[in-house]
Amino acid sequence: MMKDLQGNSISEASAEAVDYYNQAVSAFNIYTGDPFSLVNNAIEVSPHFAMAHVLEMQGRVTEGVTWMATREPYWSDNDNFFKVHNWWHRALYYQELGQEDVVLGIYDNHIRNGDSTVVLELVDASAMLWRLNLEGVEVGDRWDELADCWQVHADGHSYTFNDWHAVMAYLGAGRDIDAGQVLKDCKNIKPGIESEMQQWTRQTTLPLIEGFIAFWRKDYQTAIERLYGARFIANSFGGSHAQRDIIDLTLIEAAIRAGQPELARALANERLALKPNSRLNQGFLARSKGRAVSG
Repeated sequence: MMKDLQGNSISEASAEAVDYYNQAVSAFNIYTGDPFSLVNNAIEVSPHFAMAHVLEMQGRVTEGVTWMATREPYWSDNDNFFKVHNWWHRALYYQELGQEDVVLGIYDNHIRNGDSTVVLELVDASAMLWRLNLEGVEVGDRWDELADCWQVHADGHSYTFNDWHAVMAYLGAGRDIDAGQVLKDCKNIKPGIESEMQQWTRQTTLPLIEGFIAFWRKDYQTAIERLYGARFIANSFGGSHAQRDIIDLTLIEAAIRAGQPELARALANERLALKPNSRLNQGFLARSKGRAVSG
């Protein structure tokens, strides 16, 4: 049995989360059993950001809500480049709790409060709307504004992690031509020695974009085929575990909608091993067994 820096026993399944947790604890110089007991009144954004990741990865949702709320002045200042991204993390906790109205409020007031074209903020917005869509939440015309702002960035060549998120916005806004153009640009890899970015595009981004397009078009079998293999190598092209989790969320939803209960149950149980109290994961498992889930 593994133990964290405070001597708490943690299962092997969450070993990577333990590492993040220990780094966050060290960053805060915490030596008590209370993760909210801070020494020296730390105000740097990095450890707050790290702890937000840890609590999400370990499924400690209520702690995450408390953490982000009580420490908000330290991570939400206007001159903090990660301010919006931290609001995105806060919204993840509320989504897990099934409080979609709160999530939409955070989206409107903090994630897309204005017409920012900062890529990190656009990535957060695309991912949040896609996550909500997977749960059947009506997001109105929010996709349209977001798709407009992606136009200056999505080119299929600069950073394909961003292109993938641009495609989500284009699909949501009904801009199939734009989504298709990004896909075409990503496929347009010139012969010769590949750059690292081109390798990422060919090996990881193309399957993800193709899988998400197929999912949106209700071609769930193709979505499964494209996303299942990509989930194992997606860490090669960037993003955090929380950001890349949208791949598995979409894959398991595709399996349910495609009528593949065995695959859906396997994926749900895989997630439950890491986050046994997760509302989303419990819902996936119940739906894979053909039972309706409230909340």
